[in-house]
Amino acid sequence: MIKILIEKLEFGAIIGTLDFERKREQRVWVWAKLGAEEFIDYARVCEYIKAEFREKKFRLVEDALRYFAQEFHSKFRSMDYFYMKILKPEILQDASVGAEIEIKF
Repeated sequence: MIKILIEKLEFGAIIGTLDFERKREQRVWVWAKLGAEEFIDYARVCEYIKAEFREKKFRLVEDALRYFAQEFHSKFRSMDYFYMKILKPEILQDASVGAEIEIKF
């Protein structure tokens, strides 16, 4: 199996539960690995991730992770591995914070 890799996809998004996070975009970094027995166009995956962040305006990073795991699994039926990490580098001065998910289907 070959995994496609996306490292440090960077864009602005509304994400978070705090008032200031709902009012303006903040920088988000995304890493992803998808393993499947079919072709996966990583450029389209990147555009899809950014578009869904813009549309959904997730409240929790964990919600975004669950959403993308389910969406990619339904889009790529042969996908047997999914990993994603989402970091918010501007929330704390001394750390980038976020969450990650790893699923073997």
